[in-house]
Amino acid sequence: MIASVLRGLALAALCAVGITALQAQQQPIAYSHKKHIALGLACLDCHSMADIGPAATIPSVRKCMLCHSTLATDKPEVKKIADYAAKGREIPWQRVYGFETQALVKFNHAPHIRAKVECATCHGDMTQADTAQKLVNHNMGTCITCHRQKGASQDCATCHY
Repeated sequence: MIASVLRGLALAALCAVGITALQAQQQPIAYSHKKHIALGLACLDCHSMADIGPAATIPSVRKCMLCHSTLATDKPEVKKIADYAAKGREIPWQRVYGFETQALVKFNHAPHIRAKVECATCHGDMTQADTAQKLVNHNMGTCITCHRQKGASQDCATCHY
């Protein structure tokens, strides 16, 4: 009986992981960080404002079109981007990272970049990511450990409001 219940729980856990993985990869455009980074783009080229503001920002369709109005215009995914641009609509990207509202976290990218924290520390190795996906799970433990290692403030009000 107990073994049956445990198998059921394990199956439910595997299904939940599978659903999460599928949801994480359902983006309107099959954007490859790996390909763009291999071309020499840096995180800040597309995720502007991260070095001067709180949010890294998801690139606008206009930013994509700065390159893709002339590059790879025959590719199906680039045609999708051009279609959004022609209609004057933003690409409805699904946010991958963020904190739950109830965590009351006020995360700001800029001081982390000024402290020379590499993007990969919090976002994983995007040079190998073909789709936007959560590669690092954030929790208070991972943040506090990093703050201790870097000698950053551990005062609750630094991150929470």
